[in-house]
Amino acid sequence: MNKSICLLLISFSLTLTNCHSQTHYIKADTSNIDKEELSFAKSLSNKILTEQKNGGYYVLSNEEATAKMTEGLNESLQKKSYQQIKSMFGDYKDLKFESLMIGTKGNKYSIYRFKGNFDSNSDVEIRAVLDQQKKLAGFFIKPWKENL
Repeated sequence: MNKSICLLLISFSLTLTNCHSQTHYIKADTSNIDKEELSFAKSLSNKILTEQKNGGYYVLSNEEATAKMTEGLNESLQKKSYQQIKSMFGDYKDLKFESLMIGTKGNKYSIYRFKGNFDSNSDVEIRAVLDQQKKLAGFFIKPWKENL
């Protein structure tokens, strides 16, 4: 599989990728980041990947994620996706917060960008996208790029 291809864990979330234009997002100042929201995004991302690494899958609740995410990020998709992730980057170890991008011009998504630590030691981005209700609306694993 070509490493330059981004792994989308939710194939039907193409509408989100249209919102990810760098010109429509600004980097949040670290002093303005909601620590509870950051903790939620980090913890949820870690839970999803840890469950997948351990051969299982993480069941998203309606309180954690949008309806599309809870339906789409099912057992089958999580297991298939993790096999692809593992073949590209090795097993997941942990993640570290890197930055928050906040939507402007009508798209009010918050994009939490984490540097993923995998066996390959490659620069990997773990991206958790939260909607205005602070629910997971997108989840991506891809090679790291400085810009969105």
